[in-house]
Formats: sequence, C-alpha cells, structure tokens
Amino acid sequence: MLSVDSTFYSTHDFERFYQQFSSITALHVKHVNIAVCLYDTATWLALCLYAKNHEISVLPIHPDTPLELAKRTASRAKCTALFYGDMHNQVTVEYSGENDKVAGLIQMSSGTTGEPKCIKRSWVAIDIEIASYIFHFQDADDMTPFVACPVTHSYGLICGVLVALGRGKSPTVITNINPKFIIKNVMAAKKPLLYSSPAMLSMISLLWPKNSSLYAAMTSGTLMSKPALEKVRGRITHLYQQYGCSESGCVSLSRIESSNTSIGKVLPHVQISSGLDASHPKEIVITIPAINASHQPQVIHTNDLGYFEQAENGSPTLHFVARQDDTIIVSGLNVYPQEIEDIVLEHPSVLDAVLFKVNDSAAGQRACLYFTTDTLDADALRTWCSGKLAKYQIPQFLHAVAHIERLPNGKVNRKKLAENYAHQKQQNTLEQVTG
Repeated sequence: MLSVDSTFYSTHDFERFYQQFSSITALHVKHVNIAVCLYDTATWLALCLYAKNHEISVLPIHPDTPLELAKRTASRAKCTALFYGDMHNQVTVEYSGENDKVAGLIQMSSGTTGEPKCIKRSWVAIDIEIASYIFHFQDADDMTPFVACPVTHSYGLICGVLVALGRGKSPTVITNINPKFIIKNVMAAKKPLLYSSPAMLSMISLLWPKNSSLYAAMTSGTLMSKPALEKVRGRITHLYQQYGCSESGCVSLSRIESSNTSIGKVLPHVQISSGLDASHPKEIVITIPAINASHQPQVIHTNDLGYFEQAENGSPTLHFVARQDDTIIVSGLNVYPQEIEDIVLEHPSVLDAVLFKVNDSAAGQRACLYFTTDTLDADALRTWCSGKLAKYQIPQFLHAVAHIERLPNGKVNRKKLAENYAHQKQQNTLEQVTG
C-alpha cells in the first residue's frame, strides 16, 4: 500500500485502521466536517481515504500546531469535531452552524497576502484532478514515488500520495526532513521520483554523491531562483515543476528545460488564460468546467501574473512572473520581484534575497531589498546592480540582514516584510525625535 519512512503499511493494516474509525460516533454522519491534527502520518492517510469513501469532509492540520490554534482553525472551517494527537482524543469545537452537503478536503490558503481563508474541494473534483494528473504526467508511470513534503497539504497529499495510489504505485512518505535520511532512502529505489520543495532539493543536490544523480524530482509552491536551478539541474536527471492553488489543485505541470519561471503545460481538465508573451503578462485565470448539468463552471482569479510561451510543436508552456500585488510600480514601470531577485542572487556573495515594495508619499512605491551575505555591504551591491539592471529596477533601499523569514513552503510573505519595515522605520524616527 504505502510506507512512512521505513515502515510499510499493507492493505490489511489500512483495513484495521478503517475498523477503528467505524467505531467512532463522530465519523458516522455524512457530510460532517471534522478536523484532525494527528502525530501519526499513517493514521492520517488512512483517515483521509476513509473520509473520502464515506462522504466526510476533513481538515488536516499540521501536527506541530498548538491545541488552541488547532481549535480556532477547526472552528473557522466549520468543523464539529477535532481529533488532536490521536483518534482517541476528541476535542470540542465551538461551532453550531450548518454544514454544506458537499464532502471533500478542507484546506487553509497560505495567507501570503492576508488572512488565510478556508477552502473546500469536493472529493469528486479531487478524483477528476487525480485522473487528469495521471494522464498528463505519464513520465512517472515507471517511477517510484517518494513524498518529502507535508501530506497535510494538497501538494504532498493529492499529487504525491493519492496520485501514486491511483497509478497502482506504493508511495513512501518521508517525515524525517534530514536531507541525508532522504538521500539514503531515495538512492535505494529504482527510478525514484522525489516530491519536495525548492529549498530541500537545493540542499539534497549539495549533498548528493558526486558520481551519481537523483533520477527525478518534482517541485512546487515557489519558484527556484536561477542560480539554484543551475546547481540543482546538474544533480537531478529529470526535474519537473507544477503549479496550482488551493481552490483548483494542480493545473499545470511539465519538465523544466531551462527557465526557472516555467510552471508547465496545462492539465486537460482545466482551461487557463494569461498573457500571450513575456512582454505582456496578464493574470492567470483558471476555469474548471462544471462537473454536471446542475453545476456552474468555476472561474478562479489567481492574482498571479503569467504568460504563455508558444511552442513550435506541442502545447504552449505557462510561465509565472509575479503576484499582482507584489508588483512594484516605479516611475510608471513594472518591477517584478522574482526577476530582480534572480539577478541579485547571481552575485557570488549574496546567499539569499527578497524584494518587496514600500509606500512612499512622494514616489508612491519604492523597492526595498533584503539580502543575506557574509562579506558584502549595501553600497557595493547597489553599484554591482547598476551594471545588471535598468535604472528603474535597482532597489532604492538595500539592507543586509542576518536571516530572511520564509513560510514552510518556501514562500516569502512580502506584505508582512513591508509592514515590519514600515513599523521599524517609524520606530527609528520616533527614537530620533525623542532622543
């Protein structure tokens, strides 16, 4: 069936899980919303399959989440029960409203641009995504799947585990995030396909034995920088990238050939509109056709800017440019953070970098760059940028910092960085006035 780290769980093992679940009263009601924050990964995966087969809606919460936060999250998702730690510990959730009559997987959005929101996708919609993903990504038919990313999130759960089971494969879920442990497990497999994050793949590529390469890897969540991609490509034979959002699941996927902004070819179960070339990016809009005559098509505005690169043979490739609200307008011209970060990271002394916008009463918006380095100062980096960037693209403010905070999926909350920057600037001004 599947493995968690070094432990294999057979179909019979999962049947025993199902028998345990059948004795729990809270799981007897169709369309009920339940939340689970379970320490044991195998129990969670078995419960997910049980919920899917019994028309139960389930919200998985990362096992590191404190109890009070888990309870608030469960209440926001309209759950009537929270299983915390294990299935024997059912916690009361303060929610008395009515649930909808659609059973599915409940996820919280990443919250990179504001308060996270609750999103439910029906099990029917997820089945359609899985079938489309398998049909589109036939390269993986003879690969052995390893999932080294959270299976409480749809990327690891649906694309990693449920897709593998749909192919008739036995996936291995790796919860030990030590790169050496991951390498040891993956190296023992025939044609391994590793689902992970850009940050983890970068670390694995550094530690991978010099006389070999990882057969295949999938990345998602955030773009890999150009310098990181060049390093990783030398250690991974087949490197893939996929794109999607909480409302739609995965909608595009393909092998990365040369561009780090390539987020794949569109899966057959959706339609996507965007810009027609790199000079004229537009919002990526996803349309999911109606499941049946009683439903309406679902149109999802992603707030992501992108464009299609036309191919001489075959379907066009979708490229990601930036979040629309991350775009910085300088002198009437658009500055895209990923583009600037990629160039800044080419400097040999820059270890990490993030660009975000700050409000300015005179100019409207200005670009601020945080970067980490061992030896470089801001003036030297600004001088270096003048030879690599157009004048309007050079960040107005550059600050060397000890660390750049990232979310678990590798993304940066630029809005939060801007708010903290503005607050710190205000504090500094007050100290100067009162000092």
